[in-house]
Amino acid sequence: MKLHQHFIINFLLIFISTLFLTTVVSYFAVKEITLNQYKHFIKNQIELIKVQLPFVKNIDEFALHVKSKTNNRLTIIDDDGVVIAESDFDKKEMENHSDRKEIKIARAEVDGYAVRHSATLDIDFLYMASQFYIDEKPIFIRLSMQLNSITNEFYNMWIKLSLIFAFSISLGVYIIYRLSQKIEKEIDKVTNTLDNISNKNYRSVVNASFAKEFFIIEGHIENLSKKLEKREKQKRKYTAKIKLISKQRSDIISAISHEFKNPIASVMGYAQTLLDDPNANEKIRERFLEKIVKNSHKISNMIDRLSLATKFENGDLVPKKTEFDLYDLAKETSISFQDKHSDRTFTCKGKSLTIRADKTMIELVITNLIDNAVKYSQSDIQIIIENNSLHVKDTGIGIEPKKIEKVTNKFYRSDTLSWDNSMGLGLSLVKYILNLHHTDLDIQSEFGVGSDFSFKLNKI
Repeated sequence: MKLHQHFIINFLLIFISTLFLTTVVSYFAVKEITLNQYKHFIKNQIELIKVQLPFVKNIDEFALHVKSKTNNRLTIIDDDGVVIAESDFDKKEMENHSDRKEIKIARAEVDGYAVRHSATLDIDFLYMASQFYIDEKPIFIRLSMQLNSITNEFYNMWIKLSLIFAFSISLGVYIIYRLSQKIEKEIDKVTNTLDNISNKNYRSVVNASFAKEFFIIEGHIENLSKKLEKREKQKRKYTAKIKLISKQRSDIISAISHEFKNPIASVMGYAQTLLDDPNANEKIRERFLEKIVKNSHKISNMIDRLSLATKFENGDLVPKKTEFDLYDLAKETSISFQDKHSDRTFTCKGKSLTIRADKTMIELVITNLIDNAVKYSQSDIQIIIENNSLHVKDTGIGIEPKKIEKVTNKFYRSDTLSWDNSMGLGLSLVKYILNLHHTDLDIQSEFGVGSDFSFKLNKI
């Protein structure tokens, strides 16, 4: 809903609630005031009857006479509750009145009042009874009056109040509508200014002209705009600094890789020489030198992977695509792993699939996928080519569902197993290379059962 609709609805709710409460209060107030007036009027009539009653010879005719002059019902009751005169009904057929509320009160307090509803006429009646003595015998003079005039008077008053309320509501709705239009105009200024600021136009202002609150909002927006402009400048400086740091990091990694190549090559050369030295103790010589060679290879591979990952991340490598058979490449890679791991079985299944891609990069993808399967499984590993896709399947520990998206992150290593030659770069390299070839790595894994890593390349 619009702003003026909210105002009007709330205004009407308040106004209608006030009108209802006013109606209820005024009704009971009018009823109480009018009832007191009627009581006073009837009491005066009874006092006049008391003055005349001692001189009345025919009490029945007197009751009828009072009725004709006042239009009020007159009933005269003796001390035993027997009706001795009645203006409206046959007194012989009337029941005893000693249990009437007004009679009981009059017996105790001289005057008694009561209001009762007539089911026959559907009208409320006011009854007043007053104790009077004739020849030292108590009797009760009772007059009754219809109260429907109270309701009529209230209705007349309520109609006048309703007209006043209707005029007030119409005027209030009009004023609220005009007020909401002005507020909406100021809000539009605020929103337009915020839109300009979101588009980095930090010189935009509100120009409020309606109320003090909007001038305050204008001041806050100007302060916000200044802060955002300052932060934008800081952001640009920070971004430039990050880019510089990233380039420096890449240069450092490349330098480290270059500097460590020669020492590592020397260590490997000396180690190989010592292996051929017949003067050294054979067992000690072979055991230590094999460790030197093995660890040297590990360090060299780790540095190479880190350097390669940095180049991929910086976009320094572009695929050099050629045509080759993916099945033959997978077969050769599986054989090389079989030579290294004679205790494991590497099976390559499928048919010839000629593709166009960077052969060196795709070979690295297959190598990393198989190497990953070797690390996290103890059983046979299958390399399957089907439907233009290459799958590397194992029956190892599997991957928990919540960790599947993390395994291709750079430097991510599973906490299930620890490998001293793993930097968490293998699958991140796979992801980089496949992205360069416009395809993705698909991972299907069930924890405790095994995993299936696959990617798809279009057949030529």
